[in-house]
Amino acid sequence: MNHHIRVCSARASIPARFLLQRLSTSPSHSSMLQSARRRGFASTVSVAAETTGAPRYDPNDVRSLSWNEFLRLRTYRRYFNLAAAGVTGSIGLVVGWEYVSSIEIDATQTIFGFDPILVLGCGLFGFAGLCSALGPLVGDLAYRFLLLRSRRTAFRLKEDLFLQHVKKNRVDPSLQSFANPAPDYYGEKITSLHGYRKWLRDCAAFRRYGKSDLDMPKRKDFA
Repeated sequence: MNHHIRVCSARASIPARFLLQRLSTSPSHSSMLQSARRRGFASTVSVAAETTGAPRYDPNDVRSLSWNEFLRLRTYRRYFNLAAAGVTGSIGLVVGWEYVSSIEIDATQTIFGFDPILVLGCGLFGFAGLCSALGPLVGDLAYRFLLLRSRRTAFRLKEDLFLQHVKKNRVDPSLQSFANPAPDYYGEKITSLHGYRKWLRDCAAFRRYGKSDLDMPKRKDFA
């Protein structure tokens, strides 16, 4: 009886192995297996990108904003930040003047050993300068949330790519001289693709002149 059970189990296992071989060699099932492996690999890559902190770019968001339009928006943001710095500096100057004008000044006493008018004047302009320095931060936040609105993601992704290009192609400012000044290090003055190509040419010319200055033999001083 045991022998009969072993024979029946062996006969039952033969079709199972045969079906597995047929499934593995079938074109449709092999394509399904390959697609499953690719999906598993893609999920592994996405998990690795999340764990390593690598930036994940959405091509649709990046392509929705052209380079010329991005550079124009970036230029507007720079002007907006300058205007915000002027506005916040003016507000700080007015507020500081209101506070200084309300203080009674005794000319016979000093503040930290200095004339009180001098100390209060320095404090007034220092407070105005601090408010002006905070202006670009306030202006950048206002520009992103009020003017860019739905294009914030595309602008941010495009700016990350742009800064990567600038970081890759910019020159070493330690090689600059009075006759060979370094081009725009942060690319703030690039306002169009034409300006970006000109910036690349200026960087290449700077490297050539800097290399020629390094390769030039030093003159010997004659007695």
